[in-house]
Amino acid sequence: MIKYILNIPYTLMGIIISVLSFPKKIVFLKRPLSLIFYVKNMWWRFGYLKGARAMALGNIIILGPKIEEFDLDHEIVHVNQYLRYPLIFPILYYIELFKKGYKNNKYEKEAFEKQTNI
Repeated sequence: MIKYILNIPYTLMGIIISVLSFPKKIVFLKRPLSLIFYVKNMWWRFGYLKGARAMALGNIIILGPKIEEFDLDHEIVHVNQYLRYPLIFPILYYIELFKKGYKNNKYEKEAFEKQTNI
């Protein structure tokens, strides 16, 4: 329960961004406990996120209009990473991103490896 509480700031940010992205559909997921927002537009993407089709923030998954087959599975892995490293996961992720880049980021590697096995 504590891991969900520690991730509340990210989950709230995910809800706000999802609502501002014009949700078409919202789905409740039991494992891991999360909300999936299918949105019309991910207008807020820039920089590193410019090409993103989907995103996880805390226990929120945002799926854009151009999602591909395993994007949801990939984002579920990221939600599990938020739960494994509550409160600090985004910091760990961005340190890894700046040091090694997107393709060599260990959190992305894990998500790509597990995305077809869920």
